[in-house]
Amino acid sequence: MNAYVWAAVTALLGIALWTDIRKREIPNVLTAAFAVGGLVYNGAASGLAGLGQAALGAAAGMLPLLVMYMLRGIGGGDVKWFAAFGAWSGAASAWQLVVYSILCAGGIAVMLLLLRLPALRRSRIAGRIARRGAASSSSPSPPPGRLRGSATFPFMVAVAPAYVLLALQG
Repeated sequence: MNAYVWAAVTALLGIALWTDIRKREIPNVLTAAFAVGGLVYNGAASGLAGLGQAALGAAAGMLPLLVMYMLRGIGGGDVKWFAAFGAWSGAASAWQLVVYSILCAGGIAVMLLLLRLPALRRSRIAGRIARRGAASSSSPSPPPGRLRGSATFPFMVAVAPAYVLLALQG
């Protein structure tokens, strides 16, 4: 990837990470604008072959994430984000980022699970009780569609370190 592509996908990641952390969504305007921008840029830079490579990159980024979306593992904005990334970077980089992101997400999930070990939970609960002086016997119901005690995180939190790894590889 050249400097223009790195600048574009870094901006795409930064904005998406910010909105995903703050609002737990990635705006369609962002992903659509960057996807079109990637197609136009690659088409202008390399003609019809560049446009074809951008379309292939968008598909390579989108299709694996579409499976995860259908299994309710990620949101639709993540799928569209990877399509936009692939339109700029091409299929090989998009595929690498998908794999690295899934591995980073797995690492984050393991850390979240470790934080939920009974011994750790008891110590955190005991600390809260000591600070408050007394514990409430009632606990709020989990939001609809979410299991009590389950934890989620914005997928872009896993994509960011994966992107840094991809950038370090050149």
